[in-house]
Amino acid sequence: MQAGTEERRMHDGPRTAQPKLLVTGACGFIGANLCHYFAERGWRVYAIAGPKGRSWRLPAQAAATVVRVDLLDADAVCSAVQAIDPNFIVNCAAFGAYASQQDAPRIYQVNVLGLRNLLEAARRLDGLGAVVQLGSSSEYGANCQGPAETAPCWPDSDYAVSKVAATALTRLFAHKHGLRAFALRLYSVYGPYEDMSRLIPQLTLKARKGQWPPLVGRDISRDFVYVDDVCRAIAMTCERAPQLLSGDVFNIGSGVCCTLEDLVLCAQQVFGVQRAPVWGSMPQRHWDHTRWYGNPTHAHTTLGWRSETSLRDGLQRTMAWVEDHPHLIEAARQNTVLGAV
Repeated sequence: MQAGTEERRMHDGPRTAQPKLLVTGACGFIGANLCHYFAERGWRVYAIAGPKGRSWRLPAQAAATVVRVDLLDADAVCSAVQAIDPNFIVNCAAFGAYASQQDAPRIYQVNVLGLRNLLEAARRLDGLGAVVQLGSSSEYGANCQGPAETAPCWPDSDYAVSKVAATALTRLFAHKHGLRAFALRLYSVYGPYEDMSRLIPQLTLKARKGQWPPLVGRDISRDFVYVDDVCRAIAMTCERAPQLLSGDVFNIGSGVCCTLEDLVLCAQQVFGVQRAPVWGSMPQRHWDHTRWYGNPTHAHTTLGWRSETSLRDGLQRTMAWVEDHPHLIEAARQNTVLGAV
């Protein structure tokens, strides 16, 4: 066997007959991609969406069974989880990641109480492989210069605080109740189905017209990771769950500190935009940092995972998806839904 072949197989998931995956927040960016990713690999995917959720991403769930459940209804969550009886659960449900999502009580309800209802239902299952909670690099707050998973968290928003609490809750259920559960702290994920208001989709749409979106300062940075690499990290966590320390936390990012100036230079090469960007045309937010990047060493040494998609390739693939799905881009403009619930 060639070196790396076994690692490559890992993201195809466990070798059981049609394993079942339950994905909450399936109407959201990462949830939609995850459903598509696992369904393509032969899994039976159950996409959990809110009872009133409308999303332009639902066509991505054509190969999944959509189940309407309110995560804040503990009894309904328990009934749905028992009926599906999944091999693995991935919680993508979240609220508060966007500037427009300022309802603090709802942030804590969805991100903490909703997760607790899911974990409580999960621990009653027999034979569950694992629960994977999707956390955020925002948990580190200002402590953002390549922190290891054991570094202190300095959350600086209600959303960040709620995600710190969610990680702690995941670890509590792992240690107190024996639930196999893990948290992945995701950095700046981008790719198909991302909300059109976000930086990379805006950059892609504007670049098609030879323009730039509004930008904060050129030295503001992000750690960009392509969504397929994130899906692969989730699959590898499921695959290796029996060998992992339950309650463990993994940073999922490229480890590269990419300034907005770096992003613009890359986009100029990919898209051929000649016009100069206007730096400072967008106000800087309190969570914008000049040295925001991850340390994915633990994910590499323990899971065998690393980000494989370069920023250049990721931008090209995102642009190709946009050009191939004009109907979805239009639907996204008309049918934006707040939160991945």
